[in-house]
Amino acid sequence: MRLQLLWVFYPAYLRKYYAAHPDAAALPYVEQREALLNDYFGWPPAVARRLAERGHTVDIIVANAAPLQRAYAREHGVSWSMRDYAMHIPRVQVQRFQPDVLWTGSNFQYFGGYLRELKRHCRAVLAWTAAPLPLTLDLSGIDCMLTSHASFAATFRGRGLRCEQILPCFEPRILERLGAPVRDVEVSFLGGLTWAHRERIAIVDALVRQTALTVWSAKPRIWSRSAARPAFWRALWQARHVLARTRAELYGMDLYRMLGRSQLSLNVHAEVAGGLAGNMRLFEITGAGALLLTEHMPNLHEFFDLETELVTYQGLDDLIDKVRYYSAHPSEAAAVAARGQRRTLSEHSTLRRAEVLEGLFGEVGRVT
Repeated sequence: MRLQLLWVFYPAYLRKYYAAHPDAAALPYVEQREALLNDYFGWPPAVARRLAERGHTVDIIVANAAPLQRAYAREHGVSWSMRDYAMHIPRVQVQRFQPDVLWTGSNFQYFGGYLRELKRHCRAVLAWTAAPLPLTLDLSGIDCMLTSHASFAATFRGRGLRCEQILPCFEPRILERLGAPVRDVEVSFLGGLTWAHRERIAIVDALVRQTALTVWSAKPRIWSRSAARPAFWRALWQARHVLARTRAELYGMDLYRMLGRSQLSLNVHAEVAGGLAGNMRLFEITGAGALLLTEHMPNLHEFFDLETELVTYQGLDDLIDKVRYYSAHPSEAAAVAARGQRRTLSEHSTLRRAEVLEGLFGEVGRVT
């Protein structure tokens, strides 16, 4: 099977990555891409690489990494424009690779006519999302949606589109990079604090005041689009005390290094999850060996044994009590964390997701 992954990385992450690796932009395309992927930002590229190990021909496009795409254009004789490279270069890459299956994400700028154009060069297009899609978004050209949220799957099926639920996962090779870290951070939170996370902001705000919680999060950027959204200003006001004590956001290996240093780490799903568990942080925290503290949700038992592989909370008071208890009993916290890590490595790794997606891609793409 020929699989091509068309993905975009957070612009903030790419800025930090290239600032931290100033020589990377001068590397040849393949070498530069491998160095970027070895920072382990996001799970789909890691799964794609696992599929390559299973014998498939795989190509990974990081569409909005300007230095990387500039290297591709230079080496392959493709015209370059900073204005539209993120649309033009991937179009060329798909046309030349001719995949059986094209796998993309919540790259809404590519939906509609662009994906329909790309579909002329492949057998099937699959798109993954963990974010709500605008009702007016053109989903034509997509053969199957993938999502981690059961509520989203029901919505897509209601729109007449095939949808399969696929959970995020953890790349075990990250542990080789972490080594044996010293767990010197008592309790951490790493994640977004935006207008879409009002409940999360309230919880983090309370914990910052009453526990040793340390926060790493992106400071909100006031763009014209966000400024026009009343919920943005409400969230910004609600988060004002937290943001004043927040450290800069972490991505890729920097994020995993901090989780590796954490004894406990907090997870709070965004409201769009619809009251069901399934976000990436579940597997990042447990995979890195920290004790996961997450909301009690009705489907969480499908992924972990509750209270023996992670710790759940119901309400703020319960969460504060459990943070204080496990902070005071590090041996118990470490035992639960170790069992959670074993579960993630056995059932929620990139190797396991590659097995599932291999069958799905072959079925949807009608590849034998």
